[in-house]
Amino acid sequence: MKPNTLYYGDCLEVMREWPDACVDLIYLDPPFNSNADYNIIYGREKMNGGAVKRKDLAQITAFTDTWEWDEKTAERIDAIRKSHAHRARAAVMALDTFYRGGAGMLTYLVYMADRIDEMHRILKHSGSLYLHCDPTASHYLKMILDEVFGAKNFRNEIVWCYHGPGSPGMRQFNRKSDTIFWYNKGDVWTFNKDVVRLPHKDGGPHAGGFKGTDVKPTDPKYAKAGKVPENWWIIRVAARSKKEYLGYPTQKPLALLDRIVKASSNEGDVVLDPFCGCGTTIEAAMNLKRDFAGIDISMYALDVIQKERLRDIKFSIDGVPTDMRSAKHMAKHQPFALERWAVHRIPGFVTNNKQTGDGGVDGWAGLLNPPPDEDGICIAQVKGGKPTADAIRAFAGKINSGEASAGVFITMQPWDTPTVRQCVAEAGKLKQGANTYNRLVMWSIAEYFSAVKPDLPPLAHPRTGRPLQEDLMVSRK
Repeated sequence: MKPNTLYYGDCLEVMREWPDACVDLIYLDPPFNSNADYNIIYGREKMNGGAVKRKDLAQITAFTDTWEWDEKTAERIDAIRKSHAHRARAAVMALDTFYRGGAGMLTYLVYMADRIDEMHRILKHSGSLYLHCDPTASHYLKMILDEVFGAKNFRNEIVWCYHGPGSPGMRQFNRKSDTIFWYNKGDVWTFNKDVVRLPHKDGGPHAGGFKGTDVKPTDPKYAKAGKVPENWWIIRVAARSKKEYLGYPTQKPLALLDRIVKASSNEGDVVLDPFCGCGTTIEAAMNLKRDFAGIDISMYALDVIQKERLRDIKFSIDGVPTDMRSAKHMAKHQPFALERWAVHRIPGFVTNNKQTGDGGVDGWAGLLNPPPDEDGICIAQVKGGKPTADAIRAFAGKINSGEASAGVFITMQPWDTPTVRQCVAEAGKLKQGANTYNRLVMWSIAEYFSAVKPDLPPLAHPRTGRPLQEDLMVSRK
């Protein structure tokens, strides 16, 4: 476990490589089982005045929070049943009885139980865990937390409250709060109450408004005066701050993480976010002179941290290829991880989350200036093994049929054969301003490591639709 490092991969697999009791504070904002896709490119927005069709961009998501019962879940439940050392065993067995025959919720809860059990192992005896969730599964997650950490170590149910408009024709109260469960591991724990105190007249529903939204808990004048905050926190969402908001789905406000990190850790402690997303926890830890470790299975999320949130700070990303040898190793042992990584080497592209049945499309992007009567979709396909003539013909066919305006075919080594040259020629040209580009572009991972960029038409930023900045190109270090 290397402090001040981001890790690419499933947090369960990453944490299993770490020693016992190596982390002081864990904050996790995992999937909520919300049965929703969290979009990066919003199909209802416009790119340079041209409407983007929702049907074409619906699969371009940051992550999919939908869970379905499968045989792997059944196998995992059976393994937990046989493992009396698994701290969540009793809770999982009870939930298995409740959801007889299997359900998407049980799949989600088994997924979470394995990871919470591992977090307990790597947490120091004096450490704390904060789990962020919503009412979809909060009651079930508390069962698991009580089993793993012990009900006596439950400290608070924190309710984070925020403003937001409701939908037209609402038939219920507006849901504008999340739940954060705080548990400690041992008999002693860190709680720095003086550094999170707020003025006694801080805002709230009985103070004529929500003035607490504007309170800065890091302000030194609050350090030794005022009250310890209640377990309901009024902090505005990240999207309300133009300076802070990165446009990342589910992004949490810095003030929220600032309060948690200050209250339950000290300078020099290690703060872990195993579902780090766009890195709010990472930034809070760094600002407060803590060491950090962040894990995410989305290369897009780690790119956002490295190239947008903390672009001026150097740190390493563990688990990504650094040369052709490691890229080939990933292609052999983690082919889907290689696809996600390779797609994100091209600024503007995001991955197609479908790993099978994706029609040969591993990534998507939007042209900055779509030609008239075209959607302006640019697709990508990655071949970590030996590419075939049939594969390149099928990919070129998507461009020739008008399914995509352009595409990039990514291989391990440069690939140039008569068939490839014929497919590139048949796909035709695309004029963008004074420049002309091949609609079908061949590019390789070997060229990436040689700092050779694909010759693609200008692409739009995947969230804003604005022109990409050159410095968003991901570092190879």
